[in-house]
Amino acid sequence: MCITSPERRWRAVTSPLIAGVIGWTLSDSLQLAVRRATSPGLPLAARITVVCVAVVIGLSLAVRIMRTRLAVTDHGLADRRIFRVVRIPWGEIAGFEISRPQALWGGFCVIAVLRDGATVDLMSTRAYSRIPSARHLDELYRISWTLEQAASRRTEQAG
Repeated sequence: MCITSPERRWRAVTSPLIAGVIGWTLSDSLQLAVRRATSPGLPLAARITVVCVAVVIGLSLAVRIMRTRLAVTDHGLADRRIFRVVRIPWGEIAGFEISRPQALWGGFCVIAVLRDGATVDLMSTRAYSRIPSARHLDELYRISWTLEQAASRRTEQAG
């Protein structure tokens, strides 16, 4: 079973757009002072190239965003993030809760509480909810309940 963030598609769609705007701003701020008689800004072809490179970077991020998911397997959870995979065996999981992730990340996500008291943010389930949306939090609670059911089934099968 695979679980995804309720905002995954929205983030994937906006990443090339944001990268394009950043590329346009960057190309506007770069200057080539080769000759005094010419304009200090980049030529149009160079600006187009910078913007296209930025959009390609945004598209590659969009592909990686669409690949993020929380995989529920017989061995445990595999949180497939943009650049890495975090694996948590069922035997280490004590429960799940909904809260803000640690560090600099915003929004809310499902958090796995481990038996030793440590917590692991399941970042592939993160919802930003910049505009207050009860639907996104409801979706996170539904994901949490689904994970609790899967954990209890694994415990029953092991015991």
